[in-house]
Parts: sequence; C-alpha cells; structure tokens
Amino acid sequence: MSSLLPSASSASVRNILTLLDSRDAHLVAGAGGQERRVTWASPMRVRLPAFESVQGGEIALLTLSQLRRLNETLPHLLNSLHQAGVSAVAVGAASSEALGEESLAFADQHNLPLILLPANAQIEEIAREIIYFVVSFRGEIERQATEIAHHLMQLSVQGVGAQGICDYLAQHRQKWVVVEDAEHEIRNQGVPPERQSLPLTIHLNDQALRQQGLTRVAEPIMIRHEAVGYISLIGEENNFDYLERIILRQVAPILAMEVARERERNEVENRYHVEAFTNILQGRYQQPEEVLARARILGYDLAVPQVVAVFEIASTEAAPSTHNSTLPQWSRRVRDELQRVWPGCWVLTETRRLVALLPLSTPGEKSSGAGEGEIYERLQRVETRLRIEGHTQCSCGIGRTSQQLQGIPQSYREAQQALEIGSRLFGEGKLHSFSRLGVYRLLFHLDGHNELNTFYQETLGPLLNSDSRNDGTLLETLECFFRCNGNLSETARTMHLHRNSLLYRLGRIEELLGHSLEDAELRLSLQIALKIHHLRK
Repeated sequence: MSSLLPSASSASVRNILTLLDSRDAHLVAGAGGQERRVTWASPMRVRLPAFESVQGGEIALLTLSQLRRLNETLPHLLNSLHQAGVSAVAVGAASSEALGEESLAFADQHNLPLILLPANAQIEEIAREIIYFVVSFRGEIERQATEIAHHLMQLSVQGVGAQGICDYLAQHRQKWVVVEDAEHEIRNQGVPPERQSLPLTIHLNDQALRQQGLTRVAEPIMIRHEAVGYISLIGEENNFDYLERIILRQVAPILAMEVARERERNEVENRYHVEAFTNILQGRYQQPEEVLARARILGYDLAVPQVVAVFEIASTEAAPSTHNSTLPQWSRRVRDELQRVWPGCWVLTETRRLVALLPLSTPGEKSSGAGEGEIYERLQRVETRLRIEGHTQCSCGIGRTSQQLQGIPQSYREAQQALEIGSRLFGEGKLHSFSRLGVYRLLFHLDGHNELNTFYQETLGPLLNSDSRNDGTLLETLECFFRCNGNLSETARTMHLHRNSLLYRLGRIEELLGHSLEDAELRLSLQIALKIHHLRK
C-alpha cells in the first residue's frame, strides 16, 4: 500500500531531547523533524571517515573542535549526514552563533534536527546514554504492546468479535481503527472517544484521508500465507509511534482468528441455508408446517405467495478470459440489488447461477396475474440498473406464482425452463417469463420427437425447399402476414412491398402448399410450424 508510513524503530528525536535536557541540550534548528525515529547514536571519530557505517536513523554527535581538526565544515558535514539518512545531529559548541547561519538554515530547510550541546560535552558518554535509552525504550514499548495484545486476546476469547477489538483499540490509541476484507471492502470501524465515524466509502481512499489531514499505518491479516484482510490505524500525520506499529503486528493474528471463526460460522450457516433452500425448491420434506417454521427462523416468510427467479451469467461472460473474482462480485451485486427491491427475498448463489424466492406480500399482489406482472416490472428495473452499472451480463428465467409452499418446486422448474427456452429463442441477457412463452412451452418439450419433425416438414417443407432455391422470402412473408392478422395493407407497409408484389408472394405460397390461406385449420398449422422453425434455429 502506498500510504503505509515508513517503519519506525523506537524513540523519536523529541524523546532524545527530553533525555538530554539534563545535559543542557537545546534544539536550535530543524524543529520540523522532531518525530524522526532514532535507531542508534554515532559519535564522530577523530580520523576520516568521520562517521563509519551509517545505516540511517542514527543521531550523529560531534564537537566543533573535532570538526576543525579534520579540516571539515559543518554545512558540508550536515549535507553528507542528511544524504546518509541520519535522524538528527548534536554539536558541542559555545553557542548557536558558533554553528553559523548557513548550518542553521540548512537544518531548517531539510527539517534535520540540529541540537546544541555544551562545548565541553563528553560525546562518547552521551552516545552510550542515548544507545541505552533507545534499547530500553524499544523493550518497554514491546512490553506494553504485549500487554495490550494479551488483553485483546482475552476480549477475543470472550467473544467480542472483530468490532469489539476495533472499539477497544480505538479508545486505547485515540485513533480510528478500520478492518478491510481481502477485496479491501470495509468491514469494521472503531471510533476514538469524542470523535465521529470517518465518512468512508466501500474502500479506504488514501487521497481522501490526506485531504482531511489524516494518514494510516496498516498490517495484513494473514491465514496460512493468504491475506484475508487488513487492519489500519488512522490518525493525524506524524502522530504514530513505534508502539502502534508493534500493536498492529500483534493484533493482526488475533483478527485472523476472528476471520477464521467468522468463516466457520458462515460455512455452517450457509450449509444450513443451502440445505433448507434446496429442499424447498425440490419439495424434499414431509411436513410443510415444519418447513415454514424453519424458514421463519431463518428470517423468511414462505406463507405468502412466491415467484422463483433464476439468474444465470451469460455464456459469453463465462469464457476463460473471465477472472475468477468477477463471478462472486456478479452474484453478490445481483443479490444486493434483489434484496434492495425485495427485502424479504431468499437468495441462493452458485458459481454461475443465482436462484431467488421473491415474495408477493402486499394485498394487491395476491392474484396470480397481477403479481407476476409486478414481479416482471421489478425485475426489469433490476436488470436495467445492473446493465447501467456495467455489471456482467446475465439472463433471467421467471416461474409462475406459487400460492402455497408446495407449489414452489413447480415455479422453480418453470423458471429453469423459461431461462432455457427464452435464451435459446430470444437470446441471452434478457428476462424470460414462463407465463409469456405461450405455445413454446409445449413445443420445447416435443423438440426432437419424430412426430414434431414430421409435422414441421409436412407443413412448411414446400416453402423451405423454395426458399432454399430462391431468395428465401416466402417464410418471412408468411410470418409477417400472420403477425399483421392477415391485413394485406398493413403487411405490405411493414415489408415495404407493393400490394401486388405481396399478393404475388401469397399466391405463390398457396400454390406450393396446395391450399388457401383462408383455411383456418391451415393457418393454425402454419403458425405452429413457424414456431417450431424458430425453435429449430
């Protein structure tokens, strides 16, 4: 994460200044760098190189008299030490004026703390004192962190959950605590006393935090080398200490246990939900009253009429190029949208499919026709919203209304059939209602039967043969003729034909069929055969 602050070691320059207060030490420049971390103390040597093995984070100690013996200037040395990454420079001199305006200006410009020590300061002795303080400070901080982690572990055992841990840590450290899942979606937020919750979106936004003068330190929550989430401390910039970084590292495993527990609970609850839902869809139960009571325990009222809807991701979206993470996001977004429109709906998600029980709960929806119409309109709005938001394309099959629990399996089968028939006839990415499929509901189940094939060939065979040899317009003309209810003028206008050209085509059709299109029985047979033609495409 780009927003993570650099790791701190232990004491800050501010802590060192407090330590050296008894030695009459004063900060004379570079006040902006007082929160820099000090890892060690490095006294100046009497020979070149003046400072050996500088790793960064040290406080450099020297006297002006030593500097003169090495024929070195303080501004040049400050620049070299700044480039090497030291945290501060302490110089023994008679006064701040002796350090020179150039040195003071450089320290202020680069926020490099410049500390004035007495001219006769014992550099080696001060260095040992600082080193002892830094090591002791680190040990004390680690001890405090262990105590806090121990208390958090006790809270976890008591069952306060991830939110309880966040709340305690926020109160103890006076900072916001945020837990994200593996997809960086926010799951928990602890708020410090007398502060308001951060107006966070679904994800933490580092730029938005900086605009509020805030920053964060974060630590991954790991389970078996897998990052299952992240914990962040959020506070004012330059207001983080070493203790908080250690605490985060020790809290992360505790939260990992909470995540593992939540996963286990969710798996058990999910198995219970899936078992109950599947039994209802398939009618595998003995006593309907027990099933209704079990559903009520889970928060669903199946005593009201229900409609089954089956969503399926389009086959074009399930190609190998589709990332695995896309499918869970798709099903979660469809589920969230359905639950927004139907707060009482029951949803079962699978890899590429989602099944929903949609309740008709208002008095006006009790009748089958009105209820199904309302369901269809609501699902259209859901489908439109998902499409506008650019989510993965999906198709939906809708069963007829089930007035009782025992009718839900039939509605489920109808939804599956509507999805299969509708996708085949009218394409994917659409809503397909079983009640609106008409005669296709019958023809679909007869598809492939010899009798259906024979009927199709006997009825349309002459036209099919003619279209295959010529321009292929007779079937199109016949279908438009029926669609316009036999109105010649409307048919000619729809097909952009002259009336005489239309009459010629219709005459040709009658000639090939050997019957007049005025024959009602022939019309019925032809319309059914045309439906079969679409089914066979």
